[in-house]
Amino acid sequence: MRHKIYILLLLFISCANTPSGAIEYSTTIYYLDGKFHEDIPEEYIHKVWGYRITDGRGIQHTYRERLSIPHQRQEIRYCTIHRKSERVKAVWAPANEYWYFVTTPKRYNK
Repeated sequence: MRHKIYILLLLFISCANTPSGAIEYSTTIYYLDGKFHEDIPEEYIHKVWGYRITDGRGIQHTYRERLSIPHQRQEIRYCTIHRKSERVKAVWAPANEYWYFVTTPKRYNK
C-alpha cells in the first residue's frame, strides 16, 4: 500500500515549477580561469584559437596567423574552429573594411 502512495506522489508532484514542467536554463555563463563570464573574453579566444573573422554568412572562423589578403585574392588557411582547410577570399567593402567569403575546397578536405 505504501508503494502505491509513493508512485501517486511521484506522478502528481513535479520537480520543476516551470510551465513546461522541465528544468529550463535561460542563461549561459562561462567559467574560465577561475572566474565567471557572460561571454567568452576576446583575449581567451585569441589565445586558444587565433585571429577571428566572420564571413558573409555570419559564421565565425579563426586562424593562427592574421589575414592580410588583398582585394579579390584568395588563400587557403586552416581553420582552428572547424579543423579543416578553407579557402578565404577577401573583398574590399564600401564601409572601409574587408568582407571575407569562406568556402571549403574539396581537394584539401577528403
